[in-house]
Amino acid sequence: MIKAVITGDIIASTKLTTKDREWLASSLKKTLKVWDKDFDMKSEMYRGDSFQCLLSNVSEALKVAILIKTYIRSLNPSELYDIYNRRTPNKSKTILKPQWLFDTRITIGIGEVESEMKSIKTSDGEAFHLSGRLLDEIKASKQTIAIRTNDQHNDELETGLVLLDYIIAKTTALQCEVVNLKLLNYTETHIANMLNIQQSAVNQRSNGAGWYAIEKMVKRFETIYE
Repeated sequence: MIKAVITGDIIASTKLTTKDREWLASSLKKTLKVWDKDFDMKSEMYRGDSFQCLLSNVSEALKVAILIKTYIRSLNPSELYDIYNRRTPNKSKTILKPQWLFDTRITIGIGEVESEMKSIKTSDGEAFHLSGRLLDEIKASKQTIAIRTNDQHNDELETGLVLLDYIIAKTTALQCEVVNLKLLNYTETHIANMLNIQQSAVNQRSNGAGWYAIEKMVKRFETIYE
């Protein structure tokens, strides 16, 4: 049966402090469990800095991959630290860092899944091989999100994701937060209420992140595999 496999790892995870690495892993694991239900998928984390997801609904694979990437890029544990890198219960005294700390390489493989076990790690099939091998390949390049399929759409999607990667690479943590929520179908008004900011700020972050292009790519992908 044709399915989608998403494989990813945290970029430069060994350079993170143990505390930040554990915080990131815990945050991502909890969020993936929520999305397992929302997208009817299976997800697992392993080695502390890697993850894999299996989706039966192939049309949702790109959306989920971007959700994971923008979620990780939006996280900022510096909110918990003061300028001396000590925890402080008084958030008003915290000086936030202007950049995100985290990013991920993430690949999508679309193909047959011949053996689907209870654990993703023991499952097997073409989709797993395509995704896993591609992740190894892009480690030697600057690309951080990529796809490989077993069908006639491979060349189109590979090119599209090169451009998508270029767009996402230029986003800030705050922009990623908005893109993530828009992918979950929240309106700008709702997002403004959630983030306690003006709707105009949501729109500005959305435009700055290239939301129009991201949305177009996601819809094209959904059309191909609907």
